[in-house]
Parts: sequence; structure tokens; C-alpha cells
Amino acid sequence: MSRRRVLVGALALLLAGCTSSSGALPAGSEVVGKAATAMRSVTSTHFTIKVDGELPNVTVKDAEGDLNAEGQSKGRAKVEQFGQLIEVDYVLVDEDLYFKGPTGGFTKLPAALAGGLYDPTAILNPDKGVAKVLSSARDAKTVGSDDGAHVVEATVPRDVVAGLVPGIDADVKARFSTKDDRLTDAVFELPTGAKVSIALSDFNKSFTATPPA
Repeated sequence: MSRRRVLVGALALLLAGCTSSSGALPAGSEVVGKAATAMRSVTSTHFTIKVDGELPNVTVKDAEGDLNAEGQSKGRAKVEQFGQLIEVDYVLVDEDLYFKGPTGGFTKLPAALAGGLYDPTAILNPDKGVAKVLSSARDAKTVGSDDGAHVVEATVPRDVVAGLVPGIDADVKARFSTKDDRLTDAVFELPTGAKVSIALSDFNKSFTATPPA
């Protein structure tokens, strides 16, 4: 009976130790710091962007495509125009934006005028993209963690997040999801209630864009 008590006690201590270890969450600052470092070395990614609500001077409601760190991107977007959503295909290459609406061919527009349409290549820009946003996050707190994936809530200063998402003019609440130290999802909530969601996947796959014929 005495030996049984010893074995039960040892098992209880072992299980308690495992629970404590597995339940410990990494510091939020550590998670976003590692993600910022990892995202600076990403050369390409697939992305989706969704805007829920209104952003001043930004007409894009959602977009999906591929982009690389050289500033090239190709995909499609839904743009609000005269109260209606219009789906367009776009190609961004050599600092020029080509877009095609429901009818007709591609039209060339200087990339400098693409701000209202949103420039997705900002995502991998180390000076204003997700790496900058992650490294500038304040009061980061890990709220979930499982098998290499972490969820962190934080606040991002308006001057930093505006470099990634134009039209934001206030500090925002952010929720970051990472997997193997890379950012997979980011949700920014504005004081007005509007939300911007960005999802990233297919990191470092071979991708280049060329001007449409």
C-alpha cells in the first residue's frame, strides 16, 4: 500500500509538471519580435485583404493575390465605385499598375496613383510593412498558443499602421496570429469599428509578375 501511494504521488507530480509547462504562454513581445525578424526575410507570399467598414480615401473592399519583396504583385480586387462593388484584375510591376475591369483590356496607371486602390506590396516592405508593424507593437500579450502557433493582442501606433493600411489615422487594436514565427493573420480594429484583416500564406514560393500584353 505504501508503494502504491508513492507511485500515485509521483504520477500526480509528473502530471502537474506537464500541465504547468504546456500551459505557459510565451511573452507577447517575444512572439512579435521573432515574427518581425522572420518576416524581414520573406521573399514572396500569397495574401488576402478584407476591409469591414469604411476607410477614408480607400476604395478597396477586399483583394487577393501574390506579391514579392521586389515590389511586384498580381491578383484581383473588389473596388467600390459610385456605391457599387466592381471586381478588377491587376498587375503591379516596374512601378506601374495595370488594371482591368469587367469589360475591356488592361489600363496602365502609374503606381504613385494607386494609393486609393491599395498597394499590397507594402506588406513585405521592411520599412512600413508587417515587419515594421510587428516590431512597433505595444503592450503585446499572448492570448493563445498551440503547437508552434501563437495569438497575440497588442496596440499599434497610427503612424506605423498607416504605412501598411492607408486611411488609418488613429492607434489601433491588433490581433496577430503566427505559425513557426511567421505572421499568418493580422486583424486591425479602428476606433470607428472598422476592421482590416490580412492573411498570408505560401511563403517564399517562386513568383514574378510581368506587364500584361
